[in-house]
Amino acid sequence: MKNRIFYIVLLLFLGLAAHTNAQADKWTGTWRMEYKPWPGRPPLIIELQVGLPGQQTLYPALLKLDYGNTFHGVYELLLATKSITQLGIGRFKYPVSETPFRLGPWMLYLNGTFNYGKPANGAAYMQLSRMWIKDFGLFMKGLDEDDEIYTSTKVTLRGLLYQDSIRLKKINAQPWTGPHTNRIIHPEEDSVYFGIYDKVITADSVVQLSIKDDDQLDKDTVTLVHNGRVLLHRMEMNDQTREQRIHLDTGMNILTFFADNYGGLPPNTGNMRITTEGKTHVFDFAHRANWYATYLVAQFYRKPTAPTAAIKALPPPTTTRKNESLTSFTVRQADIILELWDAQQEDGDSISLRLNNNWIATGLPVKKAVQQIKISLQPGENTLLFMADNLGSIPPNTAALRIRFGTQAKTLELKTDFQRNNLVKIVYEPPAQP
Repeated sequence: MKNRIFYIVLLLFLGLAAHTNAQADKWTGTWRMEYKPWPGRPPLIIELQVGLPGQQTLYPALLKLDYGNTFHGVYELLLATKSITQLGIGRFKYPVSETPFRLGPWMLYLNGTFNYGKPANGAAYMQLSRMWIKDFGLFMKGLDEDDEIYTSTKVTLRGLLYQDSIRLKKINAQPWTGPHTNRIIHPEEDSVYFGIYDKVITADSVVQLSIKDDDQLDKDTVTLVHNGRVLLHRMEMNDQTREQRIHLDTGMNILTFFADNYGGLPPNTGNMRITTEGKTHVFDFAHRANWYATYLVAQFYRKPTAPTAAIKALPPPTTTRKNESLTSFTVRQADIILELWDAQQEDGDSISLRLNNNWIATGLPVKKAVQQIKISLQPGENTLLFMADNLGSIPPNTAALRIRFGTQAKTLELKTDFQRNNLVKIVYEPPAQP
């Protein structure tokens, strides 16, 4: 009986530890503040709910503005990692609902970055640092439209968005999930533009990058982040093209191109071009859809390389290795996303993945940067097999795995070697036909 109780307590502890680890990201959760510029009136409540990141760098989020009975607005937006303490704020805020009037272009003022802070004794907070917009003809637009009874409310909202301090306090660590969470970070699934360009698939391990200001020279500066690593920091652009080669990670590469300022002649007009497989892809702040954006996101998916001779020489897992089952669960959608990364020390680990009877990746290096693989399930039971190609410099072969399906996700730890594979069973139950 004592042993049974011990194991129950141990399982509960391990489950709690796994849950805590899954929620360890400091940005995910709900952040809130009360804005009260006028005495005797109810406060305007600002709430920002941040979801789990895609590629550990792009965060879907939901912004809510509630001002008593006079205004209610809900907006979807994208946040992007600029540094360990900064999240860039996407230009476009999709209005899920607004009543009794629309804020329209005023939401452009909510730009720049959220800067993370945590006092020694207190809750974490995000402080807004704006990039100033001037001479854009937005400040007074719409103030006297609709009905004059809303003028006071509009003045309050405009002041908040345009110039007043915004400091959000973290109130919980529960990641936001919603019906549109996935579409924000996966633009191929929807037509709403949150600043992410369509994915480019390439076999090149190295691509050519060039950055230039094609407009008037006015001290525009830019920052470039590749899968969480800063490649360029506050680089001032001029009429000389800056060029360099970028080594792509296997799998998904997120290149986030930040405008650090709007220069002397707003907006920032930086132009980034990336050439791969003989084709040049352009990402331009001067495009009308990107005017006064904080950042643009380029996606380059590098296809895994073919199996090497060393991998082919490994003994078949079905004859010499034991398949160790990690979990089994049921999903309602056929397309799911695998995210793999090294949560410990990057030590040269390489793995291969098999879905049912088909190898979907071989010789895949396990890196600190998250790599995404999208797979399609067949109805019924599906088997995912993870096989070590090597043991790295620190045995065993280890990797963190997150499986995304719809608005949910499961995080697992992979441990494989030449004696054991890891096995995950996923049962796909298609929705019932009406």
